[in-house]
Amino acid sequence: MSIDFTFTGGIGQATAILFRNGVLINMQSISETGSIVFSDVQSGDVVTINGVCTGAAAVKLSTATIPANPKNFPTGLMMANFLIK
Repeated sequence: MSIDFTFTGGIGQATAILFRNGVLINMQSISETGSIVFSDVQSGDVVTINGVCTGAAAVKLSTATIPANPKNFPTGLMMANFLIK
């Protein structure tokens, strides 16, 4: 599964964390527009996004989630949790 980050009108930094049954499985950070890839993602896993942007940011996961994605963030903090369907 890939997580695409698009930062516009400024700079940004974000961390994506993959949890399975409450256990941290993988954690990766990004500081420019691009993608983070997690392998072996399963239904019921949770992806947490934390970060900050000086412009706007969009986060799009390549799989279906609850809540639905993509999610857009204004200037400031980026915080979201996604349950993998």
